[in-house]
Amino acid sequence: MLERERVMRIYRTHKGLARQEGGELLLLDLPHSDVKALLEDDVSLASSARVTERLPLAGTEVLSPVAKPGQIVIAGANYRDHVIEAGMPIPEAALFTLVPGELVTDGLVVGPSAPLVLPAEAPDQVDYEAEVAVIVGKGGRNIAVADGWDHVGGLTVANDVSARDVQLKGFTNGIITDNDQVRKGKIFPSFKTLGPALVTVDELELPLDLAVTTRVNGELRQNSRTSEMLFPIPEVLATVSAEVRLEPGDIVLTGTPAGAAVGSGRYLRAGELVEIEIEGLGRIRSEVVRG
Repeated sequence: MLERERVMRIYRTHKGLARQEGGELLLLDLPHSDVKALLEDDVSLASSARVTERLPLAGTEVLSPVAKPGQIVIAGANYRDHVIEAGMPIPEAALFTLVPGELVTDGLVVGPSAPLVLPAEAPDQVDYEAEVAVIVGKGGRNIAVADGWDHVGGLTVANDVSARDVQLKGFTNGIITDNDQVRKGKIFPSFKTLGPALVTVDELELPLDLAVTTRVNGELRQNSRTSEMLFPIPEVLATVSAEVRLEPGDIVLTGTPAGAAVGSGRYLRAGELVEIEIEGLGRIRSEVVRG
């Protein structure tokens, strides 16, 4: 469990970076535009920076902690129950799709209260995916599993949205055969909701065991725990970094549990409200709108 009194929560606001203190956001005298820039420098600066203003946490609009990641890694098939509902074979190692920087377009990553836009070209099978997102703090290649947590700058909540009719055209018998097609179904505008804050990992109790829930219009759809991951975060980072160099501010999405619409056919419709909460990390809320 996260020790809420000891972790640091860093938010990005329209006025700059802020850290949480009780029910307030303390705006910080820092030159960094987002937590990516802060992580490239030294995240601990946020604990000692001069406070320029205090804002109420409630009612202050906060943005995605990272404005535009250098790359996004989408790990999939990481909860056994979701693998089964999606009709995929149980993997022997972490699977992932890479969204390189040139495909991280403006509008792909949005903040914790931004609308979720149904793309006009594929509006019928848009699916929610509650996930823990890792914000890389220290870059590296060939990261050892034992060193994985040393490379985590913080965690945040993510909705890794998918247009299933587009994405699943890249699968054959449950196995990815066209990675470009799979990625296409994951990168429509607003399909990566992140926030509300970067939560540092200094006081994490390991192995990680946080509740993960999704509600649509108040109805519980996903309900699991991070301890159910097939491949814990250090293993995911090790597998990814064996092929791709990770850099500070990169986003690594770590998979979703069962209860996604791919298993039930209850895809999102305009006017619905999606709420994803991860214990100790926070909540994101998205109204679904037409594109």
